[in-house]
Amino acid sequence: SRRQRQMCIRDSVKTHSQALRSEVLSVMGSFTVTDIQTKSGRDVLTKDIMEAINARLILLEGFGGIEGVYFSSFIIQ
Repeated sequence: SRRQRQMCIRDSVKTHSQALRSEVLSVMGSFTVTDIQTKSGRDVLTKDIMEAINARLILLEGFGGIEGVYFSSFIIQ
């Protein structure tokens, strides 16, 4: 069922949180401030983060499942 799949994905994300954080930081580090100043640039960033997380989950668990990445706030320094 969809609920069971969501729980499985959630558990996998918790189990591999360090590796997934590393993926997120790696992707974020590949973007410049200029890259993410526009909405389209931030959209590319979120897509790339989602793809990186799913790729790592597939490697570790044999499945992905992350359907979106959302930021509650976004600070550019």
